[in-house]
Amino acid sequence: MKQQLSSYLWLVGVVPVFAMPLIYAEVAIAAPALTTGSSKASTLPIPRLGEVARPHTRADLLTQDAAPVDRPAPGTIEVRGVRLNQTEQGFEIVLEVPSGQALQAQTRIEGNALIADIPNAVLVLPEGQEFRSQKPAPGISNLTVTQVEPTRIQITVTGTTAAPFAEIVPDAAGLILSVEPDDESEEEVVVTATRTEEPLSNLPRSVTVIPREQIQQQSALTNNLPDLLGKLVPGLGPPTQRNLTRGLTLRGRQALILIDGVPQNPNSGFQTELNTIDPSAIERVEVVRGPSALYGRGATGGIINIITRRATTQRLESQVSVGVRNDLGAFSGEGFGYNLQYGLSGKEGPIDITVRASLNESGSFFDANGDRIPPTGINDVTSLGLLAKLGIDIDPQQRLQLSYNIYDESFDTAFRSDPIVFSIPGLQTARAQKFPVQYDQKPGQTNQVANLTYTHENIFGSQVTAQVFFRDTNLVQSFTDLRGRPFPAFFPALWQTSLDSKELGARLQIQTPFSTAVNLLWGVDYSYEENSRPVLISDTSVFDRTRTLTASRTRPQTPFYTLNNLGLFAQLQWNLSPQVLLSGGLRYDNFSYEVGDYELAFAAPGIRRGGSADNSGISFNTGIVYKFTPQTSIFASFAQGFSLPDLGSAFSSVAPRASIRGSDLLEPQKVDSFELGIRGNWGTVQASLAGFYSTSDLGASVRIRPDGTTELQRAPQRNYGLEATLDWQPTTKWRLGSTLTWNEGENDTNNDDEFLALSSLQVPPLKLSFHVENETLPNWRNRLQLLLVGDRDRAFDDRVDPFRVENYTTLDFLSSLKLGQGTLELGIENLLNNQYLPLSSQERTGLLETLRFAGRGRTIFLRYAIAF
Repeated sequence: MKQQLSSYLWLVGVVPVFAMPLIYAEVAIAAPALTTGSSKASTLPIPRLGEVARPHTRADLLTQDAAPVDRPAPGTIEVRGVRLNQTEQGFEIVLEVPSGQALQAQTRIEGNALIADIPNAVLVLPEGQEFRSQKPAPGISNLTVTQVEPTRIQITVTGTTAAPFAEIVPDAAGLILSVEPDDESEEEVVVTATRTEEPLSNLPRSVTVIPREQIQQQSALTNNLPDLLGKLVPGLGPPTQRNLTRGLTLRGRQALILIDGVPQNPNSGFQTELNTIDPSAIERVEVVRGPSALYGRGATGGIINIITRRATTQRLESQVSVGVRNDLGAFSGEGFGYNLQYGLSGKEGPIDITVRASLNESGSFFDANGDRIPPTGINDVTSLGLLAKLGIDIDPQQRLQLSYNIYDESFDTAFRSDPIVFSIPGLQTARAQKFPVQYDQKPGQTNQVANLTYTHENIFGSQVTAQVFFRDTNLVQSFTDLRGRPFPAFFPALWQTSLDSKELGARLQIQTPFSTAVNLLWGVDYSYEENSRPVLISDTSVFDRTRTLTASRTRPQTPFYTLNNLGLFAQLQWNLSPQVLLSGGLRYDNFSYEVGDYELAFAAPGIRRGGSADNSGISFNTGIVYKFTPQTSIFASFAQGFSLPDLGSAFSSVAPRASIRGSDLLEPQKVDSFELGIRGNWGTVQASLAGFYSTSDLGASVRIRPDGTTELQRAPQRNYGLEATLDWQPTTKWRLGSTLTWNEGENDTNNDDEFLALSSLQVPPLKLSFHVENETLPNWRNRLQLLLVGDRDRAFDDRVDPFRVENYTTLDFLSSLKLGQGTLELGIENLLNNQYLPLSSQERTGLLETLRFAGRGRTIFLRYAIAF
């Protein structure tokens, strides 16, 4: 009774933490994504009133009691309950029988499965003649207790990569099977690639996992997630040093970005989807390279799934960190920035909470020459982040989780990019000009995600996950002054672009095991999206007189439209043998959209006709993994991606009085991708090598015009490349690692079988990274990491780009020292103070020359973090 009262009081104290963000959200329904991977193996149930724990049991993980139903045949023993208890080595399976009766068992190994046969026994459970648990412990994928014959029970425990060890323990309460997973089974588990938990070695795809420890380490260099991932993920473009994913393609195509499985990509937006959560709120990031037929939604390049922090198993735990940052070249108060983080996590009975709050003030940026860098979207920015999660274990097999994430960025600077560069011959590096203005609508972005997930481990033998989510994105950009520039007269002279995007969706997925070797995942996805990109046009006379931007009128950059997406999918996983794993599946997508008649801010005056249309298609995937040894495997896969282009931009390109129906600009894109790879884990060495080739009859690529603006091209397209990783731990104190990314691409815009190079905005040059890490003294680790971005001339030579890509190299230093109860962290970005232009700046030419921002010079960050 005291424990129940404590649980209720604890909940009353927690609920107010969630009240404010839920009121703030327009729709507070949703849940941690399908891919949060929450598992009952890490939770402990509430003891029932009157229940007495057995002395040798550490913790009950799962309990099912049984009441007698039909009486069994004489001579058989009733098994009235099945219980799982956690142990230091693994877990115990306890079969409960009437007092004074004993069970016998014989065990054997079949592939990855441990099987125990128990004769002269019958299951008498409320659920019938079967008990099932998915992922009951690390290294274990499945557990079943089944009545296979009228008087024989069979226990099957399937390891992820190898059969577990087991020992039969005599017990007066029945029979105990003590299970210890094989060490090789305790490998990294990935959820994004298959929408279920699956060991990395079982996947016929290239997948990169960035764990919490690495995110924490790299955030000592940058709080900008696009830059953090650009340094670590093979196949992804290099860091942009902006708040945009423009140029941050995955294998030369666009990636679908998720937070706990919730899509963050508006169909038409400004490519800021990775700046929608603070890195301190991230548990890990899973990157699936190549198109996905499981998710749909534009994942033609792959998937970046951001999985948020999970609750601790402790009753209550707090973490606090304080950090400061400054530019070592200009070392001034203007270059000063700071970072504050607070985390609260805990579990009491069936309830667990996670709260992460962050405040980041970036300060001004300076290049290696000590010159101020104009506003890039990540300097002179104040960001506030809040993640709140509440989980309830309804019973040992049911869980409900509610989460809410809000991330707000506001830009406040007295500088702009000086337009004087237009009057200087040749390409110039952007320079800052002091130009303070007042905004009616201050530049910034606010992104909210609310998420509700319900999971049941066993409904008629299947694991069921249902999700409802809501996303709301609002963005206003800095002003643009076009006066004196060679633009058409109908263009507005002084304006800000903005975005208003909302999405409401639901997902249902069901995992049905047919045997220990065959599983079927099937389900349905639905989403409804509203998108508009208004242009806020200001009065030039008021601006010249008061330096105040007042949005006197608005016109659409892209019109308001609605988009519905329905997806049906089925995916079969078949472990043909311990060495051969097969998978394959289908997805059906239907997109329907509607837009009214509209005018445009950046097009010749005239009403454009709206209308409605729908597109549908089927995408397919199949893959095979062959394990030469438990440490080495090869994999091959074929996968398709089906998606719509950016409808807003496509609507803007439709000619006046033309119908949106039948326009190639609005046609969906279907990508076929082939991948072949090898990977291995040999104790102190891990390596992988993969090659890919993808093609689409109607690609979606960009071409950069001589004036610096871009145009969408729909033409046959192909992309191909190689990716490699190598990690080595020669001793317990040393770690070395390297990644290599090389990819190319071209399209046939004239349909004459003459393929020209894709823009370097879409296909980045060679990217090579290397790091060496050493535990110099106990509790003191140091790391050097190098990033090389190569040259690329192909698109310039083919007259697709008006610029060549010039190579550059950066070197960073990271250090961490256990100090007292916490950790002191030091990060120095661009250690050698190299002056360079990031790739995302090199492509800015012509009318966009003011966006050719230099890279940051040598910058230092110092942080102290403590948990209590």
